[in-house]
Amino acid sequence: MPYNSAYLGRQLNERARKAAEEFGIEVANMLAQAGVNGVNSSRTYLRISAAGMTIVEREVNAAIQFAYSYTGEHDGEVFDQVSYCAKQMVDKIMGVARSRNTPVGGEIINKMEVSLRECKDIILDNFKHGMTGNERLKKDPLLNVINNQSNSPGAILQVGIGDNFSQSAFTQNHHELVNAIDRALASAEFSQLNQEQKDAFSDTAVVVKEEAAKPTPDVGKLKRWGTRLVDLSKDIGMKVAAGEIVHLLNSMFGG
Repeated sequence: MPYNSAYLGRQLNERARKAAEEFGIEVANMLAQAGVNGVNSSRTYLRISAAGMTIVEREVNAAIQFAYSYTGEHDGEVFDQVSYCAKQMVDKIMGVARSRNTPVGGEIINKMEVSLRECKDIILDNFKHGMTGNERLKKDPLLNVINNQSNSPGAILQVGIGDNFSQSAFTQNHHELVNAIDRALASAEFSQLNQEQKDAFSDTAVVVKEEAAKPTPDVGKLKRWGTRLVDLSKDIGMKVAAGEIVHLLNSMFGG
């Protein structure tokens, strides 16, 4: 299946930006806590370094998984784009680290940069050889289904859900949303799907149900994954489920 190189680049650039943003928030919190406790020492900068390593390792691997799920490739232009994303991620994170550095943390931050670049290079080497960690790369079933459906004749356009979240409407309808998802999973429509489609729908439904079951959900996560569930439902032919779920989500988000 052909892929859109510009789209892949945009997605990877956004991942690099968000990784640095997350790191910046963690650094700010650590330094603020250190100030409250009167401890702005090498221990704080070791924690900052560890946070950077955790984010780079997680987010470079996530970028790799996204790129491979979307393209099915791990070399050539795809590798180059992921490699650039990983480099940007490390550069941006180090920019944040150096902007908040003091003489106390100078040597630690320098060592941090070396460690992050070594970590990035190891992960990319695995990617080039079709590996992630100790396993072979596998396509994410959700992205694979969406790619296949969106490139098929007659694919249905995405459904819009509004931005005006209402906690009171959520409180009134969130149990029914959970029930609607359970009905969809037990429906004849679901039973007629192939295994890949069932896995994609089930995996997405679990995330939506977890948020819908909370008294106060993560609004952005509920909308993002709810929209994905509705779009996927329509694309794979679960029209009854799509109609019921989008109706409930629109009652919460004013769509």
